[in-house]
Amino acid sequence: MQMNFIVGVKNKKAVKYSLSAFSENRDLDWIKSYLKKIASDDKTWNRVIVYDGQYIGYCGLSNISLVNRSAEFYILIGDDEFWGKGIGTKAGHAVLSYGFSQVGLHRIWLTVSSSNLGAIHSYNKQGYIEEGVMREAAFKDGKYHDKIVMGILKSEWHNK
Repeated sequence: MQMNFIVGVKNKKAVKYSLSAFSENRDLDWIKSYLKKIASDDKTWNRVIVYDGQYIGYCGLSNISLVNRSAEFYILIGDDEFWGKGIGTKAGHAVLSYGFSQVGLHRIWLTVSSSNLGAIHSYNKQGYIEEGVMREAAFKDGKYHDKIVMGILKSEWHNK
């Protein structure tokens, strides 16, 4: 896969809900190294999120399985100034379009912290359905948190 973006994480609030490698603030060198690593993975597809000419985050698909025709959606908007504006929802729709129309996926899924109500709302607007809860699956800020598993099938996707 080709890496075509570099983004930074602006503040600690932006990683509050992250269940990934960005569960803490990282410097730009670390981010560049991380993105190069995932860019070389043929089971990952990455794209930058640009708003008013600024790189504000990234999104894409990981764990792409052509055998099962499924993949995991991920997104990070690294500056909370851009939260609640529908940017993540719009980016999510673009990823769903790519996954279903270009890759030929049957199912796209994700996990989200149960306390990340803004993201859950966005995923519901995109058509994701809650499939289950992974109890106390993430350890953050000294305690365990539930992760919600959500998924969408191509037949449920409204942008066909």
